[in-house]
Amino acid sequence: MKKGKIKNLVVSGIICVIVLVLATVHSVLYNDSRLVKPTVVSEYVFSVKDLPMWIAMILVFIYVLYLVVTFFKVILKNETLEKNRTRKIHPMLGILGFAGFLGFLGFWTYSEFGIIYPFFAFVFFGFFGFFFEGKLSDTLKDELYEENEKRAELKAYKIGFLLLFLSIWLIARGMLSWNLEWCAIFMLSSMSLIYGVVLFLSKYFLYRFETEA
Repeated sequence: MKKGKIKNLVVSGIICVIVLVLATVHSVLYNDSRLVKPTVVSEYVFSVKDLPMWIAMILVFIYVLYLVVTFFKVILKNETLEKNRTRKIHPMLGILGFAGFLGFLGFWTYSEFGIIYPFFAFVFFGFFGFFFEGKLSDTLKDELYEENEKRAELKAYKIGFLLLFLSIWLIARGMLSWNLEWCAIFMLSSMSLIYGVVLFLSKYFLYRFETEA
């Protein structure tokens, strides 16, 4: 993927996030949180004040759709090359890892609306691994590479299982036992974060093993 196209994707994503945040703030402050709070579709009646949220949601939907189509095109384009070489991606895609910080919005959405699904966004921290994968872009997949890839995945999985064990141990020791909802939030957040960490570390360790070889 060309550097200019990646830059356009990143800039477009930032613009979509800004528009969505502004529309959400407008809805909360001036429109009684319509379309921010859970909405019953059968009871919904359109209002002009809902327009900013609709525009923001449509923009985000179009962006996500465009992002998915773009990634599929890149995958299909590199499908034949990936048999013997790593896929071609730009290290700048690692910027997508900053989307993981959206997970912290969960604290606000839970306190205001009782919504916890934003905590799942912690998994996007794994996208930081694109930086290291991009550094190894179009690398020959020889026996040494495949061995390093297995070593990297195994090491990342070990750390992931250790973090998972620690999370379960903390819950078993009574952490947050006074509030089952916060217990569920902790498990959702930790599972998402652990998965993101494993994704990131598998790429990081592979890069380190390859550069040390």
